[in-house]
Amino acid sequence: MTQGRTAQLVIVLAVVAMGLISVLATWSSPATSSDAATSAPTTLVPRPTSTTATPVTTVASSTPDPAPSTTGTEGPPETTGPTTTAVPPDPYAWMDLVGTPGTTFVGVSTANGELAEVEEFSRATGVDPEVVMISRDWATPDFDLTTIEQITAAGHLPMIAWEPWDHTVESTFDRRRGEQPEYALARIIAGDFDEEIEQWAAGLAEWDRPVAIRFAHEMNGYWYPWAESTNGNRSGQYVAAWRHVHDIFTRAGADQVIWVWNPNLDDPNLTPLEGLYPGDDYVDWVGLVGYLGNGIDPSVYVPTFDQLFGPTIDIVRSFTDRPIVITEIGATEDGGQKAGWISHVIDAIASRSDVVGFIWFEVDKETDWRVVSSPEALEAFTDAVSDPRLGIPRS
Repeated sequence: MTQGRTAQLVIVLAVVAMGLISVLATWSSPATSSDAATSAPTTLVPRPTSTTATPVTTVASSTPDPAPSTTGTEGPPETTGPTTTAVPPDPYAWMDLVGTPGTTFVGVSTANGELAEVEEFSRATGVDPEVVMISRDWATPDFDLTTIEQITAAGHLPMIAWEPWDHTVESTFDRRRGEQPEYALARIIAGDFDEEIEQWAAGLAEWDRPVAIRFAHEMNGYWYPWAESTNGNRSGQYVAAWRHVHDIFTRAGADQVIWVWNPNLDDPNLTPLEGLYPGDDYVDWVGLVGYLGNGIDPSVYVPTFDQLFGPTIDIVRSFTDRPIVITEIGATEDGGQKAGWISHVIDAIASRSDVVGFIWFEVDKETDWRVVSSPEALEAFTDAVSDPRLGIPRS
């Protein structure tokens, strides 16, 4: 009996001793690698927030990188090495498409060339015009970029009707308004205005954004002082003056300027167009002007697009293939044909690959040329410009 109890006691003490040894071993052993991976921080180092395209090199830290997570709830470990951030897209890139065959832009010209007027036009029509045309004369020659910058910032390509005269001269006679000897073509050719021209050229070159210049338009008429048939001007001087101005811009590095040569519609009583064209090296677009109700009673005759513009386009095509832009177009309510004519001419423009855009003359002047002159005219315009062939994506 005593020996049996002694043996049992020895066995119990041995079991207790082995348990104590196991506990002490657990206290003194280090954590396993899987425990370390579980307890270590797993937050990835943020990517650089630089907005430039400069390579960013990862510099080694004095502490080791945390072990990658093995839980499967996070992505692959971040790699180190040079990285670059995306370059922001050019907000003006779409403007390179303006005037290219296969695209047709919609533009507007308002009474005062103010952005608020353009926004009013957009609200009424639902159109965000690609081009906005404004006018600047040489009587106030100082270069001012304010309005041009506002137009560009609002997402429009500015076109400047740049006019070598004083537009404030009041006269009921077109020929008298055209007689302004201080703006004779000979003076432009002689360099009398070079200082002002150079200021504009240098300013636009430094600005370096796309801009169209419609210089000395409707030169085949008699109502502007740069026309060869008035103001003491002579044959050949218009081309010489144009090239003189263009060359100054070229020397200044204003290569982004789009030059728009813009006669009035051909007429037997006006100067022939062939002798007024400066040449393809000096012209990017050909502009044309045409209205319903300008000199023709629409209650008697309503011309189609081809009847109004076709003869002049044929003449232009005899000496250049430059893209055509209808830089001024409008219609009177007289005769009750405005809405139907709007629908017709816009469809005709959209159908022609050589006409790359039009600028609606949204002005109440000799008559109300605007598309908002009546609900019918506005509806016709809104429906017409919804044509998917019109407009240029901004992105």
